Amino acid sequence: MSCVTKKTISDGRFALSLAMITLLAPTATDLYLASMLDIAEALDVTYASVQLTLTVFLLAQGAGQLFFGPLIDRYGRRIPLLAGIAVFALGSVWAGCSGSFTSLLVSRFVQGISGALLLVVGFSSVRDRAQGADAARLFAILLTIEGLAPIFAPIAGGYIDTLLGWRAVLWTSAVMAVLTFANSFISLPESLPASERIPLEPAVISSTYRRILRDRAFLLPCLALSATFFFLFAYIAGGAFLYQDVYKLTPDSFGLVFGITGGAVMLGAMASGRLVKTRKVSAIAILGILLIIAGTTVSFIASLTVGLYGIVPGFMIAMFGLGMAEPTLVSLTMASQSSALGFTAALMGSLHLMLSSLSTPLSGYLLPLGTTHWFIFLLLSALGALCIALAARRYAVEGESAPAAAQAPAHSC
Repeated sequence: MSCVTKKTISDGRFALSLAMITLLAPTATDLYLASMLDIAEALDVTYASVQLTLTVFLLAQGAGQLFFGPLIDRYGRRIPLLAGIAVFALGSVWAGCSGSFTSLLVSRFVQGISGALLLVVGFSSVRDRAQGADAARLFAILLTIEGLAPIFAPIAGGYIDTLLGWRAVLWTSAVMAVLTFANSFISLPESLPASERIPLEPAVISSTYRRILRDRAFLLPCLALSATFFFLFAYIAGGAFLYQDVYKLTPDSFGLVFGITGGAVMLGAMASGRLVKTRKVSAIAILGILLIIAGTTVSFIASLTVGLYGIVPGFMIAMFGLGMAEPTLVSLTMASQSSALGFTAALMGSLHLMLSSLSTPLSGYLLPLGTTHWFIFLLLSALGALCIALAARRYAVEGESAPAAAQAPAHSC
């Protein structure tokens, strides 16, 4: 297949197609949040055990990307993408049919592994087509669309659970995967030409990963991204407990509240897409993290005073900031390299997902001790992200391409 050019497919259609791909994994995360208590009761396990299915899902996504990055730089994007979507659909059907906790855990691992492939293809494909501010805008468009997941997935999941039960919630991911497969088959041609592919050799793989990891222009924004996702998944894992156990919201009410705060992510990504036209990408990332800290502080104070009516607006501010920080930090990380983009996306995805997955068991441990412990945990993760982002600004690649030192020679087949 030939390389995709801007004349082949419009940015809007391209971003929509990629968003459908990258929506599958976060939707599989957010869709069943309102069902966690029901799943725990149905499978006769604790709530903390059900949270483990989220941890396994994220770890599989992170580790899987290290394998799939070299694979898609060798064989291209299209065939691995279609195979990944098919496996994700099968894993989703399996999850909904699970009769035991072990079966659910393994099916979530399958979903996570296939989701890893989809994320690597998605981020690599953006950089196949765009660089610098153009890439940042395309990432912002993609993540704006992807921001629909935390808005509608918990709401939809809550209502599906109420009407049809938790198994139907998990099967919904399979339906989405089938639709995504059909769209990808029709709309997404190959974007990596054969002349730019890298041999699938252990020595090449090892040396490429080492070179990228030693590059501070890659490592620092990637670690800042990891810290913001650490915050996000701590909120996702803890929010279900906070809203349902502490404030006694029903699954459908929880989905609505969680969706409202999640909607701010999309608004933040939209704001980010506009700001990159006139502001430095690194400055927008730092502003976003400052808003995360401010919003979490508001929610923390509200938890000690007015309760839910202050917590929700505070988290809306925090999620708006996250929506600004996420696409800009992704763009800075990917901009650090001009070749081996599958490797770059794999390392980025692997690091931020594996590190952020640690937040879910920690949230599960801290929340029963009291919400104060959890809020302090959130603030510390956001402050860590700010410190790293400030350090990353010194090495940020803001222009149209990576510096020569960060580039690797392209390998032919």
